[in-house]
Amino acid sequence: MKQDIVRLSPDALGYKDRGKMKWIGLMLSDHAEALKKQKQGARDILISPKPRQSMEDISGCLYRSYTNKNPLAVQLDIINEGQYLPDIEGFVVGVKGDAVFIRQRDRTLKRIVLEDIRHIDWLNASDWFEKYTRQNVSI
Repeated sequence: MKQDIVRLSPDALGYKDRGKMKWIGLMLSDHAEALKKQKQGARDILISPKPRQSMEDISGCLYRSYTNKNPLAVQLDIINEGQYLPDIEGFVVGVKGDAVFIRQRDRTLKRIVLEDIRHIDWLNASDWFEKYTRQNVSI
């Protein structure tokens, strides 16, 4: 005759451990505090304005990024809390009307209105793609 082995956990038997709930609450508060410090640290970095480029230069850079998949850094002409926003880094994947779509490093799309672009810088393509597409392959 075959005997089945039955394993029961304290949770399955109805035991309610408040220690788990307290631990989860503790971790959430620590995580929220760490995120707050990180956001404050990012806000303390002073972003200087770059020279304003003409619309012809901007559209030429956007076209080159779209056709050749060259990564670029876009500074917007938007001031938030007294300073410029951080550059948006990526490459152009599409255009619709007066907006440009940029694929960022985390593969998200960012929609940018052409009138909001102040300056475009080129990024080193080998650094951009090597850091984020290189895979360690062991033979």
